[in-house]
Amino acid sequence: MSILGKSSLSTILKEGTVVNTKLSPGNIWHQNIVYKVEDNYVSVALITDYLENIIMPGQKMSIKLTNKDMEFLFTGTVTKIQPQFPSYVTINVKTLKDMKNSRVFPRYDVYLAANIESNNSKDKHFAIIHNISLIGMAFYSKNDFSISDEQLNLTIYLPNKDIITAKGTITRKISSDSYIDYGLKYTDMQEDINNSLYSFFSELEDEKSRLKDIFFKSIKKHLT
Repeated sequence: MSILGKSSLSTILKEGTVVNTKLSPGNIWHQNIVYKVEDNYVSVALITDYLENIIMPGQKMSIKLTNKDMEFLFTGTVTKIQPQFPSYVTINVKTLKDMKNSRVFPRYDVYLAANIESNNSKDKHFAIIHNISLIGMAFYSKNDFSISDEQLNLTIYLPNKDIITAKGTITRKISSDSYIDYGLKYTDMQEDINNSLYSFFSELEDEKSRLKDIFFKSIKKHLT
């Protein structure tokens, strides 16, 4: 983690950039868009999810930007909340953590319901997929799965009503008080299922494009 220089923020984050943001305390990433950047201050849209989580000045906030080469994680403090249109949140960004993105396929922050079964049992275990790509995923579960070659059967329910089925093995496991955070790589996925997952990712990319269109056509001109 490094202290952010005044010029660093504007060279990485620019108006109209689609990012993911996380309000602390909490572990939920929300898709958002950068409204403006001034020195070490960045403003993003005031979305309903923030209001539902009781956003207040002084609260910590993280901004994540991932591209094909790097992943950047900015952290700072909410300094201003403007409720009138175009409503936005301003964060005083103080630190930056960056790391090389070595993943061949892009990954997406999502929240998808799923069931997971082991070969040793036909019991369905509920899970929440919070990160997914064409080669693997990360999920939360209360159930204890081992890091091993054991094949798990996955059923993931997409918002567009498609169902993704695949097999995979656990590669990472981090326990907390309420759940366990797992990393998993696919070991078997049919081509038509892979195509459905790719189509879902295309829908997510389309949503980013829509956010940009709305910003540049309807919002930017109202910012002061």
